Amino acid sequence: MKYEKYQSPMEAWPAIKSLGKKVFLKKNQLNLFYYEAGIGNLNHMLMIHGLGDEADTWRHVINPLARDHHVLAVDLPGFGRSDKIDREYSPQFFIDTLHEFLTILDIKKAFLMGSSLGGMLAQGYAVEHPEQIAGLILVGGSLIQEEASIDLSLKLMQIPLLGKWLYTRLRKNPGGAFDSMRNVYHDLDAMPQKDKDFLYKRVNQRVWSDGQRHAYFSTLRAMTKWVKKSQKGLAEKLSLHNFPTLIIRGEFDALFSENYADSLIQAQANAAKVVVQESGHLPHQETPTAFLDAVLVWEKDQI
Repeated sequence: MKYEKYQSPMEAWPAIKSLGKKVFLKKNQLNLFYYEAGIGNLNHMLMIHGLGDEADTWRHVINPLARDHHVLAVDLPGFGRSDKIDREYSPQFFIDTLHEFLTILDIKKAFLMGSSLGGMLAQGYAVEHPEQIAGLILVGGSLIQEEASIDLSLKLMQIPLLGKWLYTRLRKNPGGAFDSMRNVYHDLDAMPQKDKDFLYKRVNQRVWSDGQRHAYFSTLRAMTKWVKKSQKGLAEKLSLHNFPTLIIRGEFDALFSENYADSLIQAQANAAKVVVQESGHLPHQETPTAFLDAVLVWEKDQI
């Protein structure tokens, strides 16, 4: 079968393959996939990927951060290798899942690092469970939003029927599926060939997964209402808890504007911003060395 290779289980990035694990969460009766590294380190760090992504988005930074951190990078339910259960998906469901996950692992306090939607989830989690937060690292994502997203592809995906048709038709167009990711990278073609090969197969595995498609659109439908509802009193809550927060924005990020980042800086006294040069929405993939430098310098300042 021409597209059979895209219907096989997702394989890990080679450097982190041995770190993969699963844990069963009783509340929602599902297996959650995650990478774990740096066991024994006292600084816990939970990494949360964005919409339509997986834990491998952190593939270049997991091992370096594990030198001084206990790193956990999850596949959210419905995505990657985590179970794709028959239910509606929402940001609140993800927050509850992450809370159960940390409870099972007996982690009382952690840094939360989130990319895009993952950044929003990290902030939402912090507001609900402030006692568990050592700090927040928000990568191209924040709940504080004072302007509408201008990304055309995301708007098209939100249109009923049309969005699902556009998504599903990529199954017969592997090159088109790869090109659909260009809006989240500054220069996808300039990435190392190993990364491009990995991403080419991974994005096509995503579009061939019925379960991941359902989770994507279910989350997308719920996300807009959740973000809008979350605005009420959000600035006051963040100001009250004043979590140490680092906002990382790629220089050419078309999805997370400078205004988004600055709005959070204004709302939260204990927040800092770093702009990573020559990167788009996913600086941890495009420019991992600069990304790591930003994280470690900021974290050192918190001690």
